[in-house]
Amino acid sequence: MSKYDYVLRNADDILDKLETLDYLCLQQRIVADLLIVGGSGILLFMEQEGREFRPTRDVDVNLLDTNDQKALFALLSDVGIEVVGGVMEVPPMEDFRDTESLFKIDSAEFSAINVYVPTIEMLACTKIFSKREKDLFDLRETQILESCNLEKLLFMVEEYRGYVTNPNHPDLNLHQLVDIIKEKVV
Repeated sequence: MSKYDYVLRNADDILDKLETLDYLCLQQRIVADLLIVGGSGILLFMEQEGREFRPTRDVDVNLLDTNDQKALFALLSDVGIEVVGGVMEVPPMEDFRDTESLFKIDSAEFSAINVYVPTIEMLACTKIFSKREKDLFDLRETQILESCNLEKLLFMVEEYRGYVTNPNHPDLNLHQLVDIIKEKVV
């Protein structure tokens, strides 16, 4: 069984993985600030809000800061946490560094790592500006949009549209957003 063969069903599953990383970082005197994105970020946020979200297979992070990038990347790989920095066009990385857009995970006693989750609107934008069918499904079939401040989300969508290389690409989930919102009557 590989490190990716199991499913993370709730915040405890994700926090267990992060606690293992924290322990290994402490042993090697590595300190790091990590941003949880993707399905695991949404799962953490939704569970905190008392809402459900589908299980996920991985923990995706963006690295905000560390004292030893090479060693940290090796540890992340060892525990099955994927670094996705540079994969997403939007939101831009500088927006993920804005402390007003982040929530620190305080439910675990980490010693060597600080773990943050972006606002639900930022996480929704990662789905909206994706071309993946799974992300479109999440927008339609989960409570992501209902959890967002719609005015704030739509403002961000308009802002981020300018960051996308090809905002007119027909496969962008962005082009389905108005219909999804109408269906959901958020």
